[in-house]
Amino acid sequence: MKNKLFGTPKLKFLYSLLIFQIILYTIFRLGFLIYFRDNISPGTTGLIFHNLGLGLRFDIRLAMFVLLPAMIFINIPLNPAFKVRLIKWIYSILFTIICFLYVVDVGYFGYLKSRLNATVIQFLKNPLISFEMVRESYPWPLLLMLIIALSLICIFILVKVLTPKLVGSPLVNNNKTRFAGGLLFMVLFGLGTYGSFQMYPLRWSEAFATPDAFTSNLSLNPILYVTDTYTFRVAEFEKDKASENYAVVANFLGVDKPDAKNLNFVRSFPGNDEKSMSQPNVVVIVMESLAWYKTGLGGSEINPTPNLDKLADESLLFSNFYTPTVATARSIFAAVTSLPDTSKVKTGSRNPFIVNQHTIMGEFKNYDKFYFLGGSANWGNIRGVFSYNVPNLNIFEEGSYKSPRVDVWGISDLNLFKESHENINAALAKDKKPFFAFIQTAGFHRPYTIPADSDGFVVKTPKEISEAEIRAFGFESFEEYNAMRLQDFALGKFFELAKKEDWYDNTIFVVFGDHGLPHNNAKNVPDWQKSLANGFHVPFIIHSPKRISPGVETKIASEMDVMPTLAGLAGVPYKTRALGRDLFNPKFDEYRAAFSYNWYAPFNISLVDKDFYFEYIPYNGQGKLVKHSENPGDINVKDQYPEKYKEMETLTKGLYESARYLLHNNPRMD
Repeated sequence: MKNKLFGTPKLKFLYSLLIFQIILYTIFRLGFLIYFRDNISPGTTGLIFHNLGLGLRFDIRLAMFVLLPAMIFINIPLNPAFKVRLIKWIYSILFTIICFLYVVDVGYFGYLKSRLNATVIQFLKNPLISFEMVRESYPWPLLLMLIIALSLICIFILVKVLTPKLVGSPLVNNNKTRFAGGLLFMVLFGLGTYGSFQMYPLRWSEAFATPDAFTSNLSLNPILYVTDTYTFRVAEFEKDKASENYAVVANFLGVDKPDAKNLNFVRSFPGNDEKSMSQPNVVVIVMESLAWYKTGLGGSEINPTPNLDKLADESLLFSNFYTPTVATARSIFAAVTSLPDTSKVKTGSRNPFIVNQHTIMGEFKNYDKFYFLGGSANWGNIRGVFSYNVPNLNIFEEGSYKSPRVDVWGISDLNLFKESHENINAALAKDKKPFFAFIQTAGFHRPYTIPADSDGFVVKTPKEISEAEIRAFGFESFEEYNAMRLQDFALGKFFELAKKEDWYDNTIFVVFGDHGLPHNNAKNVPDWQKSLANGFHVPFIIHSPKRISPGVETKIASEMDVMPTLAGLAGVPYKTRALGRDLFNPKFDEYRAAFSYNWYAPFNISLVDKDFYFEYIPYNGQGKLVKHSENPGDINVKDQYPEKYKEMETLTKGLYESARYLLHNNPRMD
C-alpha cells in the first residue's frame, strides 16, 4: 500500500524533485557553515545544531515553493513528450538561478555579514559600479565557473534522474489509491510550506531566537530571506532630516556628548550600589487594551477594574502615561526598545532589517529573564525582538504550559498569570538568581472568551447592570465588559499569589496598558482626547511598597520611559540611544513630554506635556494646539500661543525623524 501511494509517475517525480532539493540546499548550508567557520563563537555548538535543524525547515519550505511549477504543468493536458521537455527547461533555468543566488549569498555574507536579502536590488541601480566592485573584490571568474559547474550538475541530475520518472505506468490504476496518494502529498505540501505545527507559520524571526548573529544567519534560507525582506528594502528614514533636528532632540534626551555629524544619541547612566545591592526582581505586566477611561482609575463608574484600582491605591500611579501608538506589536516593541515603532510598512517587529536593537532589559546582566505570553511568540514576529536582543531569555508561550488553549490568543490570562507565578518559583528554586519577568496578557481581545473554569469569576449580565450603563463608559457589549473584568480578575489573582512569596518584598512590579481603545463616546473622556489621544492614554502603576510610597504622580510619562525607569530603580548601569528617560531622574523634570503618532489614516504625530497637546498632519501641514490644563474642550489655540506651537512642532518633528533614524541605527552595545 505504501509503495502504491507514491507509485504514480507524477508523484514519483514530485517526491524525487523534493528530496533532491532538500539534499542540495543542505549541502549549500553545510558549505556555508564550513566556509564561515571562523565566525562561530565559543560555546555555541548546541545552537549550531539547533539552527541547522531550523534551517532545514526553511529549506523544505523553499523546496515546496519550487515544486509549484511542476505541480501545475504536469497536470495540464499536454503531449507527454512536450511536457517533459517543458519541465526540463523550466527547472534548468530555476536551478541555475538558485545556484547563482546561493553563490552570491556567500559573497554577500562575506562582505556585509548578513545573508542575501532584498537590499541586493539596490546594487542593480548602479550595475557598472557594482560590477567593478565585484570584479575588484572577488575572484569572479572562479565564482562564475562555480555557478556554471553547480548548475550543470543540477541539470544533469534533473535530465538523467528526475524527469525520467514522469515517463512510465503507475503501479496501480485504483482510483481510490491514487486519490489517497495525491491527498497525502497535498497534506505534506501544506505542512512543508507552513513549516510549523503551531498556530503561526514558520517565520524569519525564529532564526533570531538567539543573540548570536552567526547562528541566527546560519538558520536563514537566503532565497526566502530575499522575499521576506523585499517589502522593507528601502529604509524608512531620512538621515538629513534627523541631522536637521538633532540639536533639539539631543537636548531633550540629555545626550552626554552631542555629535550632530555622527548623530550620536548614546547616553550612559551609572548604577547605584545602594539600590542594586539587594538585586531587586522586576516584573513587567502589559495589559491588553487597558485604556485609561475604561478603568475605575479613569472615572468609569461601572467597576470594571476593582483589582487594578486596589493595586493603584497601594502603589505609585502615573495618571498621565501615554503609549506611542495604538497597536499591540508596536507597543511591545516600544516597551522593549524604548523607541516608537514608526514603521509605515507593517510593524518594526516584522522588519528583519531592524531586528538588532539595543535594549535596557538586556543590561540586567545577572538576572534570569522571562517572557510570558499565552499565545505564540511568532505573533507579529515578536520573538525576534526579544530573543535576539535580550541574552539568556526564557520564552514561555503556547505549548510551554499545562493549561489548555482557550482561543486564538492561547491560554487564558488567568492561567497565564498562575503559570507565570509557578515558573518563576521553579526558576528561583533552581538557582536563586534575581529575575526579570515580562508578562503580556491577550484575553481582552475578540472573541472575549470567558473559560468555564475561571476560579469562580462571575459574569455580569443585564440583571446586575444595564446595557446603557456599560455603553455610557465606552463598552460596546457585555462580552467586552466581562472580558475586561476577567483580565482584571486575573491580575488580582497574580498579586494574591505573589504577596505570599518571599520574593515579593524584593520585587519592583510595573503594570500598564499596551494601548487604549476608541472611546465610543464614553462620557468620562474629555473632548480634547476624543479625537486621538484617548487611544494613547493608559494607566501606569509602579508597585514596590519597600521602595516606592503610594500616591498619584501627574507628571507626563511615556511607555518609552519604562525600561530606563526600571534600570534606575534597580540601580542597574545602562547605556541607551533610545528616546526613553528615567521618570525619577530630576535631570529631566524641567520638561516632560510624551510623543505619539497615528500610523493609519490620517497619519499624524503628536506631543503632550503638562499644559498642552500638539497634533500635526505631515501630508498637509495642518496642526493644532490645545491647552488641556485650562480647558478640557478640543479648542485649537494655535494662534494664541504661536511660540508654544512652534516649540512643540519642532520637538515633535525632531522626535519623529530621530525615531525613524534610530529604528535602523540602534544595534546592541556591549
